[in-house]
Amino acid sequence: MKRNLIVFILLAAILSGCGEKSRPYALDDARALIDAGAFDGELLEVPAALASLYGVEAESLLGFVSFQTANTAVSCEEVTVLILSDAEAAKDAESACRERIAAELENARTYSPAAVASLEASVVDRVENTVLLAVGDPDKLPDAVAGLK
Repeated sequence: MKRNLIVFILLAAILSGCGEKSRPYALDDARALIDAGAFDGELLEVPAALASLYGVEAESLLGFVSFQTANTAVSCEEVTVLILSDAEAAKDAESACRERIAAELENARTYSPAAVASLEASVVDRVENTVLLAVGDPDKLPDAVAGLK
């Protein structure tokens, strides 16, 4: 009985390590989410100089792409991928992205109530040294993001 328990515990430990692991995000993932139809409005690519909006220091930024809604008065849709020099910088960027979403949500409650559902369903995810921020169609975005992994 004791031996069976030990075998079971070892087998469980081995199998839990074999689960699907998230891969780091790539810059192409932003376009993949757009192509998947996770956004309702027209998104335009913004310059890399706006990476500072995400609490990123220039020397730690290895890659950046961001597409944001063309008309911010109507929508707050966005998809941004940040590739940073290390996990600690990514952790800081993730926190800044969460703060950004919280601030936009607070503003939307007063000035753009139609955007609240999208902001509440937003995705901010960090994998290793990468961060994904996505605000889009709350019905389509979760499946589109899950499809990246």
